[in-house]
Amino acid sequence: MESLPSDKARSRKLGALWLGYLGWLVASGTILLLKKLGYSDITPHQLAVFVAAATLAHGIGWAMVLVGWDTRFRFDPHFVLIPNWFFFAPVAAYGFYAVGTARDLMLIGWLMGFFFLAGHVRFRCVLLTACYYMLLYLGILVVMSRMHGDHPDYVREAVRVGAFLAVCVFLAALLDRFASQKAHLKESVAQLREKDREITRLNEKLSLFVSDPLVRHLSKDEGRALFGHSRKKITIFFSDICRFSTLTDTMEPEEMAEQLNEYFHEMIPLVLQHKGTLDKLMGDGIMVLFGAPDDMDPAEGAYRCVQMAVAMQAKLKELNHKWEHKGLPHSLQVRMGAHTGLSVVGTFGSDRWLNYTAIGSQVNVAARLQQIAEPGQMLISRATYALIAEKIHARDLGPMSLKGLHQPVHIFECLGLDNQGASRRVMEEGPGYFVSLQPDVMGEAKMRELSRMLAALAETSKASKG
Repeated sequence: MESLPSDKARSRKLGALWLGYLGWLVASGTILLLKKLGYSDITPHQLAVFVAAATLAHGIGWAMVLVGWDTRFRFDPHFVLIPNWFFFAPVAAYGFYAVGTARDLMLIGWLMGFFFLAGHVRFRCVLLTACYYMLLYLGILVVMSRMHGDHPDYVREAVRVGAFLAVCVFLAALLDRFASQKAHLKESVAQLREKDREITRLNEKLSLFVSDPLVRHLSKDEGRALFGHSRKKITIFFSDICRFSTLTDTMEPEEMAEQLNEYFHEMIPLVLQHKGTLDKLMGDGIMVLFGAPDDMDPAEGAYRCVQMAVAMQAKLKELNHKWEHKGLPHSLQVRMGAHTGLSVVGTFGSDRWLNYTAIGSQVNVAARLQQIAEPGQMLISRATYALIAEKIHARDLGPMSLKGLHQPVHIFECLGLDNQGASRRVMEEGPGYFVSLQPDVMGEAKMRELSRMLAALAETSKASKG
């Protein structure tokens, strides 16, 4: 895997060299065209030397990249300065001298080359390279002029060199500014990505302390759905470990904490699996909401609540079996209660600390049902039972007065889920009555008692009409 970046860099350098060589060929073609048009006095011999020198220079550059010598120069990581100074500069200087009368036109090609160079190196390097090119050109001009007995116009050459360097300074300064902005933008993007990763890590940690539905709502619409208050028909669930205070007195704190954490470790995923909102952990107790903050049909919420409770009881049996084999002195039993009704849900607290929860008498009903339940028992109100009567097994316990409530609450004991549904249940509803019968649960005695009650009711109604 480590060779991939180097292979990619090598391919990029080879591609740049091929592009540069193509530039030399284009320059050769341009010079030949200028000669045919009478703008250049270059000789065929000089043009051949120019093309051969360019080919040799690029051949050396390709060889250095292929054998890996291009990576040995830390001051030139992009392999731009070395080939330009040592290979291409003499070729360009000779070509610039050879074009003779077309030198002013060929300055455009040089400027294009430096424009490309400025995209890879900074201002100082471009300026130094431009000066180096001009010095090479002037050196070749002096040597060749003396060899051929020519007398060039050095003033004109000085003006040409000065103009070229002035344009190079402008381009280099401009592109250097762009490069600085590019580096700043790249650094800003890197910082934003790091911030994004940090926010992701914080969200992952936050989800350990806040229920998943709340995290999702906080991340969209600025959490507006959470920071208000609304009335929703929800199902509230409470569970509590029986005689937990007694258990803590007979176990070491570390041992009790480990067992309690293992219990929560198995129960909380069941809450999330059934799309409940974990409201809070109260010591050894659990409070769950179905229908807030995510909207949910009340019947669906009630059924998901019962499904979760049944799954919790089954998982607790597995845990007790596991703890028994580990030699823990006590098994755990849990009381459960659930109620469906209209509650006020939202965030409550201060500007320094907030809690998303539900308040109202409906919450109190669910809490009281859990408190009066027997170990291993789940009690639900008639409001919850009526929504899912055809989907569960339940035993009617009748109306009961609960502490802190002014009116009795009709209570059912949830015995489990009914996968066969209506095949073992009789339901009938009409003006003034609602009947839901479970013959398997009632037994023969209750069935006879109900039959006598209906017969007596029919006689009473007949007598009143007579």
